[in-house]
Amino acid sequence: MKHKPLKGFGKFLMKLNNVNICIVDDEDIYFNKDMLNIASNAGFNKIDRYSKIDNKLLNRLQQKPYDIVILDVQGITEPDVAKDGMQIASLLSRTTCSYIVVTSAHQFHLVNEMTKVDYIMENKIQTSADFVDELIEIVDDFLNKKSSFYKKAVFKVGFSILKKSVA
Repeated sequence: MKHKPLKGFGKFLMKLNNVNICIVDDEDIYFNKDMLNIASNAGFNKIDRYSKIDNKLLNRLQQKPYDIVILDVQGITEPDVAKDGMQIASLLSRTTCSYIVVTSAHQFHLVNEMTKVDYIMENKIQTSADFVDELIEIVDDFLNKKSSFYKKAVFKVGFSILKKSVA
C-alpha cells in the first residue's frame, strides 16, 4: 500500500468526523436496515438512505453535499427531477465534490460509460458483511482521491521551496 501514513491519518480524521454517506435505492431489499445497522456497528455512523430523489432531496444533495453518494441506476427519480440515476450521477459529478457511486441489479445498466462516476458497485446483491467490505473499499478509494489533491499541493510547495533555496 502506497502512502500508508497518509491513509492512516485519513482514517483517523474519519473517526473524528465520519464520512457522510447517502444511499438512494428504490428497492428495500438492497441496503436494508440490517445491512445499515451492521455498517453502523463497523464505524459507518452517518448513512442516510432514501428510496426516491425528489426536488427537495436533489437540492439538499447539491446545497449540502454528502461525501459519498450511492445511486441506483433505475427507479430512484421522480419524473420531474431526472430521467434516471445516471443523469443524477452526472449532475452531481458536475455540481458537487461528492464521490459518486452507481449500482444496479442489472449488469447491463453499468456498462454505460457516458457518465463519469468515481466507483461502480457491480454486485448489489450482497450479504451485510460483503456490504461493509465494499464500503471500506469505497471509503479507501474516496480517501485516496481526496488526498491526491493534498499530496500534489505538498509536492508543489516543497518543490517551490527547493527551487528558491537552490537559486
